[in-house]
Amino acid sequence: MPAVDKTLEDDENYIISRAKEAQKSNIYSAKAWMLTAKTLFPANFKIQFEAYLMEKQSGNVQEAAECFSSLMMSPQNLPDLLTEISAIAHALKSNEPCFLSQMFDNISPDIQLTILKTSVENSDDTMEHCRLLVLLLKKFPQLGVDSLVKTLINAEEFFYDNRYARLLVVETLPLLNSLESPRLLQRLVVKAIDFYNSYIYDETEHDITDPWQRLYGVLELLGRQLGWDSYLVNYSNSLNKESYFQKLLSLRNFDDCRQLLYCGVVFFLRSLYEHKSLKGNHILVEALSDPDVPPSKRRKGEIEVTGVSAHQFQAAANCWELLHRNEVITREFIKLTSQLQVKPWVEGFSEELALFRGRYEEACPSSTSNNINVLIANVSAYFFQQNYSACIENILAALPLLPSIEGTLESDLIIGGKHRHLHFLPITKYAIMHYFCTLLIRILMKTGNNTDMAYGHLLVLMQLGWPQEEAIFIHIMDTIRKKGVFHYHLFPTYIIHIDLLEELSFIWNEQGKNVALDILPNSQQHLGQRRIGTRGADKGVKEDFKQAMKAQVARSNESLLNLIIQFITAERSYFLQAL
Repeated sequence: MPAVDKTLEDDENYIISRAKEAQKSNIYSAKAWMLTAKTLFPANFKIQFEAYLMEKQSGNVQEAAECFSSLMMSPQNLPDLLTEISAIAHALKSNEPCFLSQMFDNISPDIQLTILKTSVENSDDTMEHCRLLVLLLKKFPQLGVDSLVKTLINAEEFFYDNRYARLLVVETLPLLNSLESPRLLQRLVVKAIDFYNSYIYDETEHDITDPWQRLYGVLELLGRQLGWDSYLVNYSNSLNKESYFQKLLSLRNFDDCRQLLYCGVVFFLRSLYEHKSLKGNHILVEALSDPDVPPSKRRKGEIEVTGVSAHQFQAAANCWELLHRNEVITREFIKLTSQLQVKPWVEGFSEELALFRGRYEEACPSSTSNNINVLIANVSAYFFQQNYSACIENILAALPLLPSIEGTLESDLIIGGKHRHLHFLPITKYAIMHYFCTLLIRILMKTGNNTDMAYGHLLVLMQLGWPQEEAIFIHIMDTIRKKGVFHYHLFPTYIIHIDLLEELSFIWNEQGKNVALDILPNSQQHLGQRRIGTRGADKGVKEDFKQAMKAQVARSNESLLNLIIQFITAERSYFLQAL
């Protein structure tokens, strides 16, 4: 090395070392040394970089930004600045406020662009390259994102590395204003549907806020370019599902089915996800309608669905039907959904949809395991296929498998009207037994069996859901009055509901009537060998009857739930032979 160069280097090092030494105790002295160095050696990279480092270490954002900008002005300095440029880019990607990101904000836009372009050009890893490119385009959207979109969507890694899908769908697509190719836009919409549909079912990721609205943002981009109805591509959480579906329904005869297809699929997936989220531990069953009761105003169409997620399920089911209305839309729907990784309708919804359509054979799960859900589904399907023997057999098989959670009675098992009625039944002991009792009552009524034994069994079963079956109870009471006699030896064991006891006591005490009630224990200890009734009843018999009824009333706080489970189990042979 020539002597003069050696001298200059020594001078540089000397001034830098004095500045560093002074920095420990007197920052102003240190700055004076660096100012001297920068004046003596204005083009010296080493001195300029040390000046930058000093400002950075001192936390001086504006001064550091000025020093770094000066360094970036000389292209020959870029190779030596790559480490610092990379650190700045990393700070910007993290979205966390720090010194380097603040310093970047104080640098002029042209220098910012150079920093980001340099970081992109010098990234070797494909994923990192794409991330930096997204960062660049977020800061400078005027550069256009078309090339990045095409790079990402065509990247081989896209198909097995979800990070690329995330980068494309979450980070890049919101930067798009338009794309020349509608075909490419449609590919992007499919990628977005696939990504967000998979994301919402992934229980490990929760960092994306309102993914459905983000998906509609992508749909809006396609819709805007193709001139679609803005209402359909700007679906919000507050929009009415029924109104939205009616809008979709108006598209069913259009030659171009793309608007119906894409908007319909997103609406279907959203409704289905909301249904599954709300449904929890419930199962869809065929419930009952009563033509003597006025129908509700909430019903839409020929089927009414009630229960926890009824509205969301019916929206999904109606949309599914719409997307299978003709061969063209069905074919396109199958083609689109075949590209989705997560197909939630395969798990449970297909059976629910079969029941919705009244296809009971398909509604029964294929599983033959001793599972309470499978048995309930079988009970529902067999009852409405009028296969009452199989229905009762499945009820009996379900009794030992009832859940431990008791729950409450269901108020919507029977609704007004003549239309079909589906209900989401909670998998709880009370709800299941209420449903079973309701069906058993209907089975006994359909057999046309008007014996005292059948009527007695009906009285036992209707206790759980009382006063749901009050009309049937009144019919039984009228029949007893007309016949003048009622024999039911199981009465003291299983009938404890206070309303039923009061009505039977009223019949017995009714003046001017002639009704014999053979319903109490026929033991010598309690009543002798006398039948309790009003025909020639003596004072002793009346007193025995009153005491016996008091004993029944005293049991009215017992668990009806357990009592009826015990009853159905004990009388299983009767139910199986009654048909």
